[in-house]
Amino acid sequence: MTWRQFLVSLALAVLFVAPARADILLVPYLGQSWSGVINDANAGYPTTYGVRLEWFGNSIIGVGVDLARTPDFLADAQSRVRESTLTTVMANVIVGGPLPERRGFRPYLSGGVGALRYDVTRTGLEASTTDFGYNVGVGASVLFSRHVGAEMDVRYIRNTKDFTLAGLDFEENILEYARWSAGLVLRF
Repeated sequence: MTWRQFLVSLALAVLFVAPARADILLVPYLGQSWSGVINDANAGYPTTYGVRLEWFGNSIIGVGVDLARTPDFLADAQSRVRESTLTTVMANVIVGGPLPERRGFRPYLSGGVGALRYDVTRTGLEASTTDFGYNVGVGASVLFSRHVGAEMDVRYIRNTKDFTLAGLDFEENILEYARWSAGLVLRF
């Protein structure tokens, strides 16, 4: 190949190759948790709030981090818990339809691993522990414009070892629960 052929090939490649792009989504959300130990404790459906940060290249596969906090996740469990908080941090792989360029709908599946931190205050005792856990979920995003949209998400979250905390006894030894959430999508 001569220099001239090389330069012509390079010029054609630059002109006709699609530009690479990456999308970053910031999704602050609000939702509720249910099932498992949460319902065993008669806590009802505690409110969860959090934020997801997701990155997508020119692919249907992306990665993300989900940070959520659920105050009073064991509200009045066995009439001994004064305060309880569950905080989760999960790293996820996201597989879904391609992100629409401007407006549109995108369903997705998500799954990953991370940490669950429990903080409980009961009469005469404060306890905290962090466990390893995992989550799987399904959801959909609707983009109203290039930069703004909404998202619905349902996840199953579970720790990987026996759940004992501050001397409380539960029917189930594993903390597992589901969470639905709705959030605002901000795309950068």
